[in-house]
Amino acid sequence: FLDYDGTLVNIAPRPAEARPDAELLRLLHRLVAHPGVEVIVVSGRGLKELRDLLPLPGLHYLASHGGEGWIRGQPFTIPGSIPGGRDSGRLREEVRSLLAALKGWWLEDKPLGFALHFRQADPPTEAKIIHLLKPWLGRLQERSPFRVLKGKKVVEVLPRKVSKGAAIRAILSSPGFSGLFPIYCGDDITDESAFEVLQGRGLTVRVGGPEGATAASHTLPHPAALRRFLACLLTKLEVRP
Repeated sequence: FLDYDGTLVNIAPRPAEARPDAELLRLLHRLVAHPGVEVIVVSGRGLKELRDLLPLPGLHYLASHGGEGWIRGQPFTIPGSIPGGRDSGRLREEVRSLLAALKGWWLEDKPLGFALHFRQADPPTEAKIIHLLKPWLGRLQERSPFRVLKGKKVVEVLPRKVSKGAAIRAILSSPGFSGLFPIYCGDDITDESAFEVLQGRGLTVRVGGPEGATAASHTLPHPAALRRFLACLLTKLEVRP
């Protein structure tokens, strides 16, 4: 299980700028081609966008923080995880109205919800955004079928039942995956539910500098280090009799 943004590629100011390079595509191709290895790229991005970014035969996709995917040539969803789109649209309009006087933020529509990005806000504006959002987020948690997921300079609103951990638990209990040793690599708080699910049953790697405690068993400093780890793992697999 390999998270995309911040793990396989460096985080960019806007998601559209975080493109896979030729080195990454070659590395993923080698992993996918190896017998006995199943590769699932994990992301908060939508499924179509993720498949368009990495159009590799044999690759599996877990998108929208686990809310949708494409596994073994079949659609994957968590039952009961998708509330009505009308509620999501209403919440987006509330955020737009709340932050209309500020700059440096933007909304990204997603298949199961939306994300508020404020990576381009200066520190005083970022503080104002957080201050204005706090009571709104509290009300959302109390009265909505959605929940809030806080990441690096981003707040995502998505269905309550959706999480990477819940999706990975379901995948690992499905035919073709139940006997495999899981490795999960991720960089953000959105990956912590996966780290927790895999405690004691797999290898978990937090990529990037420390931003609070993590349930991961190992850490790597940046995506380049993860690529070196994956290349080393591949070399050992390829020479194994």
